[in-house]
Formats: sequence, structure tokens, C-alpha cells
Amino acid sequence: MALPTRRRPTAVLRNFPETRWDMDRLFDEFFVRPMVSMNPTGPAADFFETEEEFVLEMNLPGFTEEDIDVNLEQGVLSITGEHSVEDEEQKGTYHLRERSWNRFTRSFSIPHTINVDEVDASFAQGVLTVKLPKAAEAKARRIEIKGA
Repeated sequence: MALPTRRRPTAVLRNFPETRWDMDRLFDEFFVRPMVSMNPTGPAADFFETEEEFVLEMNLPGFTEEDIDVNLEQGVLSITGEHSVEDEEQKGTYHLRERSWNRFTRSFSIPHTINVDEVDASFAQGVLTVKLPKAAEAKARRIEIKGA
């Protein structure tokens, strides 16, 4: 019969940094990555800025122009889409279903320095593009320095 081994309290703390690293890795693999890949907020979008305008591009495969609603109110651009989902019984039993968005809404904060009258939205090949031209006061300009 083996006698119990007495451990010093510092032996547990000696491995604490590795244990913490393992726990962080475990949390990232099981909780963070699946949330990112599932994209629970809706369709993927890119929002970028050029010298002249802000541009939003959003992938909306399977949607038509009639399925999409674009609103700009109080500095918030909202994109809402809704379309009917295909009948599940026609195709068989699903083992994975990621293309079944029935309705989504995405909202983006827009700077108040845009020219609201010239906002333009277009839809082609499953991509919604919204162009928000900058107001004249928002565009970068070089300021001349005057001498004394």
C-alpha cells in the first residue's frame, strides 16, 4: 500500500499560467469561434469610407429588390429583408440549414456629415450597395497657412 504524498501549496500555483492558457484556449474554441462563424446578426456586410462617400455592401443571395427595405433615420442606416423560405418537405430531411433567413434587420451608425438627398441604393447579383455621399463640410481639405 502506497502512502499518500504530501504536496506543498506552491506546487499548484507553479502550473497556474499554463492552466490559465489552457482555459483561455478552451473558451476561445468552444464559445467564441462558433459564434463568429454562425453570424447570428444576419447577412455579411462591408462598410467602408472613401474620400467622397461611405459605402455599405451586403450579400443578400436569394433576395430581390422587393424583399429589401433600406431606411436612413437620425444617423442610423437600417437594412431589413424578408422573403419566404422554401418548403422543407420538397427537398427532404435537412441535416444542416444555414440559408433559411426568413427575416433580418441590420443597423449601422452613420456620421451626420452625409448629404442625405444624394444617398443611393442599388441591388445587383445578390449584393446590395448603399452609397452615402459626404457633405461638403465633412470632406478633407488642405488649409493654407498664412504668414505674418
